Amino acid sequence: MGIETTRWDAADHLDSVEAVLAYLEAVFEDGNPELIAAALNDVARARGMPGAPGLDASVGLGEVIRMLKALGLELTAKAA
Repeated sequence: MGIETTRWDAADHLDSVEAVLAYLEAVFEDGNPELIAAALNDVARARGMPGAPGLDASVGLGEVIRMLKALGLELTAKAA
């Protein structure tokens, strides 16, 4: 008998502002551009923006900031 699996999607669990912020904070701490792009796409889907342009690791900071603003978020910095 094989192992039964189900599809897991981060967007299904981003149901509050707190969840979104915790998710993005963890991803930004990692610093991987591909992971950051994927996480922003997850948040866009969770917010019901399926038509939002998908990001990938090749986009510039300006596009990331525009995507954050479209999601009602802003990028800030803090001391490490």
